[in-house]
Amino acid sequence: MAVTNIVRNLRDGELVITDGTSGTPQSLTILLDEGDLSWTQRNNTIEVKDRGSIADGHTRKGDDESVSLSFTVKWTQLIGKSADAADPLQLYEFLMFTSGGNVVSTSGTGQQETLQLEFTIVDPAGVASEQVTFAKVYREQLTMTEGDDFNLIAFTGRDFETTPTVSRV
Repeated sequence: MAVTNIVRNLRDGELVITDGTSGTPQSLTILLDEGDLSWTQRNNTIEVKDRGSIADGHTRKGDDESVSLSFTVKWTQLIGKSADAADPLQLYEFLMFTSGGNVVSTSGTGQQETLQLEFTIVDPAGVASEQVTFAKVYREQLTMTEGDDFNLIAFTGRDFETTPTVSRV
């Protein structure tokens, strides 16, 4: 099958956050996002030089590095379900594991709370849509910013994996 040559952009992506609830996990499709999801995969390398010389030295694999990621969303509401069980779960509640939201970590008991993030990129030509899955994402920073046109929630975190899973859908 031929690979599409149509460039993807922010209109082609969708971000879904899923918790670790057994059976049917809770999920939240991120709406009103800025289309600025970003992730970085690092490869830690140790440079061993011979008396300061790279030419006579060598490289070795270093420690594994987790994936860093971030995204920004227009802020509509911070709490919902934690204030009234009839309300839908809001992004802030999901990311903060707010009491009353019943969000369950994708990591085991006693570990840092994590969530799964799935980023689906639809191929406009319908040939090669892809999904990027970050299985154990933990929050490092959550920043709420007030603005003239809209307020923002900015998420910064890490995926406790060396690389996300990329697959065709």
